[in-house]
Amino acid sequence: MTQPLSDNIVTGSPIAEPAAEYLPIPREMNVFSSPALPAELEVKGRGRYWVNRIANCLEAFSAGKSVEAIDISRLTDEESRFLGEILLHGEVSALILGEPEWQIEETAYVGLWRMRAHDPETNALLDRLVVGEIPDVVHARAASFCQPITMPHRDAVPMSIINAPHVLTELVARSKAFNETGIGYVVNLGLLPLTEDEVTWLVRSLGEGPAIILSGGYGICRIRSTRLSATWWVQYYNAADVLILNSLEIATVPSVARASRDDIVESAGRIRALESASL
Repeated sequence: MTQPLSDNIVTGSPIAEPAAEYLPIPREMNVFSSPALPAELEVKGRGRYWVNRIANCLEAFSAGKSVEAIDISRLTDEESRFLGEILLHGEVSALILGEPEWQIEETAYVGLWRMRAHDPETNALLDRLVVGEIPDVVHARAASFCQPITMPHRDAVPMSIINAPHVLTELVARSKAFNETGIGYVVNLGLLPLTEDEVTWLVRSLGEGPAIILSGGYGICRIRSTRLSATWWVQYYNAADVLILNSLEIATVPSVARASRDDIVESAGRIRALESASL
């Protein structure tokens, strides 16, 4: 049985540790290889339908068309096994808190996402495949929890917190500008004269949002939404789980978690190749 995504995600506050100015070159990278397919003819017959349907969605999105989610909540055991063996796991996963609570995993085909949750009323399984840079629920749920942040009066800020209020002021201004212009912004906290207490103050001031994302393409990147609109903690860790880059990014969703259109075009080609070669 697949381990629940929530077991692998740290939901606490971002950790305030010294940041590095660069990322180390990863020792290993995940390289796509075609999955082994079931041999049973009856499974392949139904598998051909699913592979063609997924390829059509990837190709439609690549062409700029609107694509609906594929509901896979009512698969047969054979279909579920088949899709599990061909889709595999990609580099990005997410936990979206709220109702329903969504567990999201990118498949081995970049830009093809599997979303699972339980209906809060019936407890029925919700299981679907979504094509896109990242499922819409990620930024929609993050945005729904945002609220205006009022800068505290200087007398209400501890004397030891000197530079962090200036950072928060800039973030509030940049967040507002992003909502008006779409121009993003990144603050590398490792390049600023902030003490550990000041970073902790920023964590508490920004609060925690409902979107938690893990990206494993280059080391481990942990991302969490905040209460400030379009503002995310983005933290990179090395193999020893030591924080090496600590930043705040203003974006709809940080780019490290999103698939590019070129990636999705390539995924469509891989699915078509799988269909023609094995089915």
